[in-house]
Amino acid sequence: MDIFETILAPFKWLVSAIMVGFHDGLSAIGMPAASGWTWTLAIIGLVLVIRAALIPVFVKQIKAQRGMQLLQPDLKKMQDKYKGKTDQLSRQAMAQEQMALYKKHGTNPFSACLPMLIQMPFFFALFQVLSGI
Repeated sequence: MDIFETILAPFKWLVSAIMVGFHDGLSAIGMPAASGWTWTLAIIGLVLVIRAALIPVFVKQIKAQRGMQLLQPDLKKMQDKYKGKTDQLSRQAMAQEQMALYKKHGTNPFSACLPMLIQMPFFFALFQVLSGI
């Protein structure tokens, strides 16, 4: 077992459990167990559960994006200030000013990636579960 499979094992178990739970629930209300529609609806249910669980992360992402939009004029001024300066000292000063600006406004330029990074293991696990059937 490689490291990728080791990391994804709990996600695969969770994805399988949620899908089987939805499938069993749909079968209990009268849908045919062997039907492709039952499995399709189980996958849709899984995606909805994952999306609902990630709502707080998405809210945080939206706030961070708004904060970055508010920073754009200040960042543009800073870039114009250091335009044409390619020496190491100027680049370092610009980076420090950017970090101070981010800290002042309470935003993080990398927070937009967070929801995608959290979702990826679940969708990799879903792919592995479906390809293993």
